[in-house]
Amino acid sequence: MLEKLMVLGIAATVLGAGEAAAAPAAASLPKGFLLYEAKAAGPAKSWEKWTVSNRLSRRLEVNPCERDPGADDRVAARTITYVAEADHLSEQVVIYRSETAARQAFNDVRADLKRCATGGTKPYTYTYRWKKTLIGDEALRIGGFFFEGRARYVIVRKGKALAIYGEGGNVTKSLKSSHFRAVVKDARTMAGKVCGLPGVCS
Repeated sequence: MLEKLMVLGIAATVLGAGEAAAAPAAASLPKGFLLYEAKAAGPAKSWEKWTVSNRLSRRLEVNPCERDPGADDRVAARTITYVAEADHLSEQVVIYRSETAARQAFNDVRADLKRCATGGTKPYTYTYRWKKTLIGDEALRIGGFFFEGRARYVIVRKGKALAIYGEGGNVTKSLKSSHFRAVVKDARTMAGKVCGLPGVCS
C-alpha cells in the first residue's frame, strides 16, 4: 500500500512539473523586437538623436492629459524616439497583465483625448482630433495641432498590447488617411507582430 502511495505521489509530482513547463511564459519584449530598434542602435549622424527606454512607468506617447493610464498593469514596455532638427518620430509598445487592462488603458487614452482635446494658454495652445481606424482589435489615428507644429499618431490595441507610432508632419482637421500612411503601416505591422509573443493574443 505504501509503495502504491509513493508511486502515485511521484506521478503527481511529474505531472505537476509537466503542467508548469507547459504554462505560457510571461510576455516580454525581446531585444530587436521593435521596428526602429536596429536604426536606434546606430550609427547616427551628428544632428540625430535616438533614445531607447524600457521603463514601465514612462508615459504613453499620446498623453493629452499628462497622466499615466494603466501604468500599474504593465509587464513590459519599450519606447524609441528620434529627433533630428525639426523631424521627430516615436515608437512605443506596452504589454499589459491582461487584455482587460490593455483595453482599459486604450479607453483611458480615448477618454483623455475628449477631456483634454484643447488646452494651453495663448499662444502656446494645442488641439487634438481623432478618428477610429481599422487596425488590430481597436485603433485611433490622432492629429496633434500645436503652436509650432503638427504631429500624427496611431494607437492600436491587439490583445494585451498597445502600440503607438508618431511622427511630425502635415495633418489637417479632417485627418486625411493619406497623411497617416507611414504610421498606419507601422502600427499594422506591429499589431501582427505582437501576436508572436507568448500569451499576448491568446
